Amino acid sequence: MSLTRHTLSLTPAELKAARRVNAVMAVAPRLKISGWRLAVGTRLNALASRASGRVSAARLGRKGIRVSNLTIQSGEGPVALRILEPAGAAKGIVVDLHGGGWVVGSAALNDRLTACFVDAGHVVVSVDYRLLTQGLEDSLADAVADCAHAMRWARTEGRDRFGVETVLVTGESAGAHLAALAMLRLHDAGEQALPPCAFVQGVFDLSGTPSVRAATSRTLLFDGPNLQRDLARLALDRDEAGLRRPDLSPLYADLTGMPPALFVMGEEDPLADDSRLMAEAWSRYAPTTLLDVPTAPHGFQHFSPATARAAQTFILCWLQAQMKSDPVSVDNTNR
Repeated sequence: MSLTRHTLSLTPAELKAARRVNAVMAVAPRLKISGWRLAVGTRLNALASRASGRVSAARLGRKGIRVSNLTIQSGEGPVALRILEPAGAAKGIVVDLHGGGWVVGSAALNDRLTACFVDAGHVVVSVDYRLLTQGLEDSLADAVADCAHAMRWARTEGRDRFGVETVLVTGESAGAHLAALAMLRLHDAGEQALPPCAFVQGVFDLSGTPSVRAATSRTLLFDGPNLQRDLARLALDRDEAGLRRPDLSPLYADLTGMPPALFVMGEEDPLADDSRLMAEAWSRYAPTTLLDVPTAPHGFQHFSPATARAAQTFILCWLQAQMKSDPVSVDNTNR
């Protein structure tokens, strides 16, 4: 197979704007996934999700986009979906898995990012998978099961419901990690022709890739010196070797049968090696594209509007190219 590498082209003005955002992030408090911060964060997440969902539904409605909520049933419990439908005939389905460190985030909070897919004529099915609670009573396996079931629903009932053939998947950060594990779960269950997937700044090795281990107090967004420890908290019963098992770390999985994929990595992201190494591994089994975003810290799509627009345009073009099997490059994204 093949690995195609691109560097996102940014204008001088976009680079300047991105560096201003990074300067602010450099003096901002770092995320710490433990103790009272996690408790407060989960409570605020629910409030922010409800408020943001109402506001974005009204905004999208003015553009003719229909927003609805649907709960589907699986053998392991209900899975909540947020569905955004274009005003005209749908071209395909994009299943979106939000980020948020497995403990926060929601489908509604991703409306701003996924709106470009709806504007291009795709139905967006955003998944409110089970989040890990403060005591980690819910396991990663629960979240993976929710994501796999949502993908399966999109490939069966979703296609009939919206009258489309194509299903595509996007996942950001923790959502990218869950997307990879869900793909592996579906393949192990015997499903074929899995949907192409765009993985944005994913986490693929919970034991910590070299860039995670090298993170310092100057690292943006994260508590750099403790980042490896924070990842390990997701499976407290595992030692380092256990964290590398493929049921948690897809970097070490057998990737036979995986679909075409796009990996997006940020220049200032301590998880950059996760995307780079996973793209190299994935490319041994399927056509793979790796997009490097200059100046981008983790979560740049939420913090740096100019860079986010350029990256989302590339991701959209890549996804649409999978419907036609056309190559995509930074020169033909027409942004």
